[in-house]
Amino acid sequence: MLQIATGKLFTRPASRENRLRGMLYTNAILSQDGAVDTVAGRLLPSSSYSIRPNVLVYEFTERIEAEEQGPGVLVSSGVEPYLQDYSLVVSFALNCICAPDVDLVRRLTSGQRGLATMVAPQVLVRRFFDRELWCNAGELRFLADFIAKVVGLPRRTFLGVMRALRTYVNGMHRIADDLELAYTLLVASVESLAQDFDGHESDWDSFDERKRKAIDKALCGADEVIAQRVRRALLTVEHVALARRFREFAVAHTSPAYFRQVSVDGPQLAKSELAGALGAAYQSRSKYVHQLRRLPDLVTLGQGYGETVLEGRSTHLTLQGLSRLMRNVIIEFVMRQPSLEHEPYNYRSEQSGVVRLRLAPQYWVGSTEGDITQQGRDKLEGFLEQLASCLLKELNAVLTDMRPVLTAVAEFLPSLPKHLRLPYLALHELFNMHVAKQDSIETPPAISTLIQHELGEPSPESLIVHALSDQTAPWSLEVHQAALDSYWRRRAAASGLRFPRAFEAAMALELAERYRCAGDMKGCEIIVALAVENYPGLSGLLEFEMNLQPTVPISWRDVILPRAERPAQQ
Repeated sequence: MLQIATGKLFTRPASRENRLRGMLYTNAILSQDGAVDTVAGRLLPSSSYSIRPNVLVYEFTERIEAEEQGPGVLVSSGVEPYLQDYSLVVSFALNCICAPDVDLVRRLTSGQRGLATMVAPQVLVRRFFDRELWCNAGELRFLADFIAKVVGLPRRTFLGVMRALRTYVNGMHRIADDLELAYTLLVASVESLAQDFDGHESDWDSFDERKRKAIDKALCGADEVIAQRVRRALLTVEHVALARRFREFAVAHTSPAYFRQVSVDGPQLAKSELAGALGAAYQSRSKYVHQLRRLPDLVTLGQGYGETVLEGRSTHLTLQGLSRLMRNVIIEFVMRQPSLEHEPYNYRSEQSGVVRLRLAPQYWVGSTEGDITQQGRDKLEGFLEQLASCLLKELNAVLTDMRPVLTAVAEFLPSLPKHLRLPYLALHELFNMHVAKQDSIETPPAISTLIQHELGEPSPESLIVHALSDQTAPWSLEVHQAALDSYWRRRAAASGLRFPRAFEAAMALELAERYRCAGDMKGCEIIVALAVENYPGLSGLLEFEMNLQPTVPISWRDVILPRAERPAQQ
């Protein structure tokens, strides 16, 4: 939000300027004349030194971009989102606690031991958690320079840096109550930058060694061209060398000056130990994420503010050492990036309070605008969502007239690839099946042939058409079972289909009826249980499962649809 308010991303002039002011709480103390002017606003000290935690006043001018046509609809985003972002940068730049939440700042600076950590955070990390922290002129100049650099970053880099800063500061806060989580977040703050901005290009040598050897062994004797294609395909879908990328990124952004900063608090990190200590830190992060392993005891003892400890023959970073190193890496990365004074950018979806949600189907399912050749899956899913609402008699249920869409696609449907054609064929059948005869659309002979041939083969589209038309699928029981299993397995895939729960249960009950007719009640019970467990909370299904009888035919309409509202079959 800080970058947006400056107007840097605007393509049109600002139509409105709002003078906003808010309060921040911190352990940092500025002198009475220590106001800090930055490109993202002004920070003013409180007039009283007796208030704890210290109060800072943040004021700035929020610019609102003019709308392309007519007056703007956004008056202001309010001060809260700016307070959150600004306090985050202040906390990182001054290495202090700064937040709009007074209770958070008071708790973190109280000096109390954590319930889980059994040690006060001040014992583990120098300066950050001190009750009072006097800032000198050089630190305030760095704050202004750092904010100017962050706001001047290209938008993509700015968003990545803000994610890293937020993760770092959250990690520092967690030192008060969860040391392993704090350690993990501090590592993750730099890892996120490494994955987004290290320019890494995957090669086979960077693939996980255990997997690489197994695959190379499996490809032994295979045609070399095919083997290379397999390796390239794996590299496109695997996250490779994450630990190495983190380590190399951190090393590349640790300047020689880092090792020339003098401390009398304990052993500091040596350059020869840097790569090994980073590897150990990443390993500790992974052990916590995957196995909830604790940090080595020496790392969390909190005896002085030494940056490293020896665990066996390996150098490990303490929380003091890790926090200082990760902060240095982030600062070094930010300072090396180019700056832009103006960068036209569509930031609308990134404004505070903006949430992206899918529109209800009635607003788009019947549209014929643009290229609709690849919209068959979406339109079929949207139509089925509406149809389920209508059959279940839900409030405000509507069924969109799909004739304009079906008329438009009829011209090119036979020439489409099969995976693009199938959803439209199913949509054509289902629409005509559920509207009055006078409202249906004519089926050309070419499309009729495709419907008979392609919807007769196993597919999710065929399953739903047969279920909703109350027709038994023309396949063996085994093929029917495999088709339903494939639907469940692939429905979340990019190329999959996802039907409303009511229709998923209907497809399952259709298969259960085939098992019942075949005399396989065990198989029938398994499929009925599948329907119940994937449509939880439907009393009709639960009652049906308890009263399942081998001699009673299964009709999904009788089980799922409201009893008094079941539509007559056409």
